[in-house]
Amino acid sequence: MGKALTRKLLLLTALLGAVILTGTSGYTLIEGWPLFDSLYMTVITLATIGYGETHPLSQVGRAFTIALVFFGTGVVGYTLSSLTLLLFQSDLPQILKRRAMEKEIARLQGHIIVCGLSHTGLAAIDELTHSGHPVVAVERDEAAARALDSLDIPYIVGDATEDANLTAAGALNARALISCLTSDAENAFVIVTARTLNPQLLLVAKAETEASRRKLLAVGAHKVVVPSYLGGVNLANLVVNPETLHFFERLHTRYPNTFRAEVVPVHPEWDGKLLGECLALDDGRTMVIALETPGEDVLFNPGPATRLQNGASLMIIGRHGGKV
Repeated sequence: MGKALTRKLLLLTALLGAVILTGTSGYTLIEGWPLFDSLYMTVITLATIGYGETHPLSQVGRAFTIALVFFGTGVVGYTLSSLTLLLFQSDLPQILKRRAMEKEIARLQGHIIVCGLSHTGLAAIDELTHSGHPVVAVERDEAAARALDSLDIPYIVGDATEDANLTAAGALNARALISCLTSDAENAFVIVTARTLNPQLLLVAKAETEASRRKLLAVGAHKVVVPSYLGGVNLANLVVNPETLHFFERLHTRYPNTFRAEVVPVHPEWDGKLLGECLALDDGRTMVIALETPGEDVLFNPGPATRLQNGASLMIIGRHGGKV
């Protein structure tokens, strides 16, 4: 919570407490009432409820009550109006929302962190959320970050190159990190920072040039994408072979919550076993398109009797819910 807001809340609380304490002490000292009776009289006086006197008042007690009404109710009115402004017109709602978001992030396991809400970053978030993956964004521009409120996506406002912000985004418990900052140098800093915090993170970054791509790979990124290169390739394919290019896109559009395409590494426990023993291929939900072996040989449409070996990868198309 902000220091200024905390100080104001403490001041308002102290004012209210001082008025109640003054009224309670006054009735106790002037009238000799028990503390609870004095407190009760103070509260009903300040609240202007209009109940009768707790005990008959002396002339001095009535004069004290008049003073308490004039000064005390003014303080109470100021305190309540100030608290109302704090609740509805200050940063308090946003602070409370931020704390709830921090608790939500702390509970996440295996989520994906997206650094930078550039066009590329927003596209990555859209794809991840449509695929059902939990996402946490890190963005230094608070206005841009708040645009995620309507999508119920948690975020951290801050510089993604700083350890504290990546830690706040759950880097220690995340599965992967995607760096989409506008500067290649900043993306490199993010990769180095994230790799230091959690060596198990899958690190993916955006680069502007091929030279930057090589540098990002050198500092620890597992995969680096050059959007301009991919865009050029797609533009060319739109002319040369548009149907092939949009095959997966059409599947994804028509079956956004069911279709999936992924490359699955052969688990060590699958080594030496048959493909049909490791994957459920007879339920109609999973199709193995290709098997890539460590020697970079590719076997398309491998059958259930294909023997797997450690280090190979399977290209799979299927529906969510298929057993892999």
